[in-house]
Amino acid sequence: MSDSLLKNWQVMILIVALILSFSVLAINGLKFGIDFEGGTIFYIHLAEPIEDADEMSQIVTTVSQRLDWTGLKDTKVVPWGKDFLVVQIAETDPEVVERMAALLKKQGKFEVTIEGELIFTGDEIIKITKDPAQGYGFRKEGESYQWLLPFTLKSTAAQSFTEKTFHKCTISAYDPQSGSQYECERTYFFIDRPTHAVLVIPRDVYESDKLSFITGNWNENIPPSTRVDEVLLNSALDYFIVDDKLSEEQITELQTLVSSNDELTALLHADLSETDKQTLISMGYTAKESDTSEITPWIWDVTKARQIISLSEDVTNMNIAKIEDAELFSDLVIRGFASDAEQAQARLGDLTILLESGSLSTPVDSISKETISPLLGERFLFNAGIMGGIALLLVAIVIFIRYRIFKLMIPIVLTGVSEVVIILGFASLINWNLDLAAVAGILAVVGTGVDHQIVITDELMKGEGDAELSFVNRIKNAFFIIMAAASTTIVTMLPIVLFGFGFGKLIGFAITTIVGVLVGVFITRPAFGELAKKVLR
Repeated sequence: MSDSLLKNWQVMILIVALILSFSVLAINGLKFGIDFEGGTIFYIHLAEPIEDADEMSQIVTTVSQRLDWTGLKDTKVVPWGKDFLVVQIAETDPEVVERMAALLKKQGKFEVTIEGELIFTGDEIIKITKDPAQGYGFRKEGESYQWLLPFTLKSTAAQSFTEKTFHKCTISAYDPQSGSQYECERTYFFIDRPTHAVLVIPRDVYESDKLSFITGNWNENIPPSTRVDEVLLNSALDYFIVDDKLSEEQITELQTLVSSNDELTALLHADLSETDKQTLISMGYTAKESDTSEITPWIWDVTKARQIISLSEDVTNMNIAKIEDAELFSDLVIRGFASDAEQAQARLGDLTILLESGSLSTPVDSISKETISPLLGERFLFNAGIMGGIALLLVAIVIFIRYRIFKLMIPIVLTGVSEVVIILGFASLINWNLDLAAVAGILAVVGTGVDHQIVITDELMKGEGDAELSFVNRIKNAFFIIMAAASTTIVTMLPIVLFGFGFGKLIGFAITTIVGVLVGVFITRPAFGELAKKVLR
């Protein structure tokens, strides 16, 4: 390759793209789907049978979006009967699998309350803003990491928020320089707040939690001076504090509650006496027992509280006299803290997924998992690579027979291999789990690339003479045909990518095809045109 060709910008773009692709592949490597490396299968038992087919379809879509919103992780969700889901995903790392299991266990019912009153739910959030310029992301704040998730409410929810937070601040002090200092009410964020349940709390656990709430824990999003009675108020649950054992008055009240509701769950601390547990069960309660974690108060965990965020004087319209004139706030921010960057990213990512995918119409009763073996294995992948190489070689031979120019085989093979390398580099960069459909898509892209190279070669060999202007015009003609074909392919595949939940592996094929076409049109085809011009001169 001559120095002049190396200075050509189209060729330089190809070289840079190859260097970057090789670098990413060397650092990240490639991830493969279930077909090649195996994965994990989850069995999800829903708390209630789903009779409606549309409702089941929505549950399947929600679970798919939680695990694989990009469609690149080789995920498959299939309903089994009326109350089971079978989920396959190409992941075997124990930590990642446990995180996925925790995400699947959540119904995803997001609620925000103030003074025990519901303000809005996750279903009323219409957009999650993922733009770092608008605050989305995480950053170091002192000893911790703060994460921010901006979102937009529906107009009705914004109206509700404005009305229920109006003037929820009081003046605590006054500074001549900075003005009035306010102390504002706090909003409570819950995910899967229990319903049809009562809390039964041993006295020592209650007193311990009370102290923990006052102390606070920023890394668990519990601000100092939090009051345990406020947490219980916002949980909207009946609760009973037990000294030594359930009193006669408490037993009578518990009996009255369960008599008026046939399906009540008693959320019990593990320290509650066995006698009291059996008493509750004999009344008709479903006992659900849990112990205190090492990090957060038991009441915080059992009520599913996730964050406490104080309001500000601006949001509560303290400078507005009448509620009719209050400013509506539809753009709000959820903020939280974590002990390190990895935890902050995980919490931000999990909450983003839950809010974007929405809540399940019914809770998850239980979930089990097992590892599954690869169906095809690395040997098949190696064979596919060999077949692709042979196909490319055969194409080069056919090209030689057609044009009788041996040197023309070199740029055709070079650009074909370059396309594959760049696609694989892109796959490695975004942690794309390549499945069988993706491999098929790569082979299809190589075939499409050869078609385009033939179009370019035919155009270059038309007419007489080798004037530069003639070559430029022929390249323009060739790229007009190529752009039209590429646009048609992209328009055909794009709906599958955008609305393809339920299409399974077809999404991987569509994404591979689109990426390959874009790589070809903007990187490899222009470089091939320059290489072919050099050869044909």
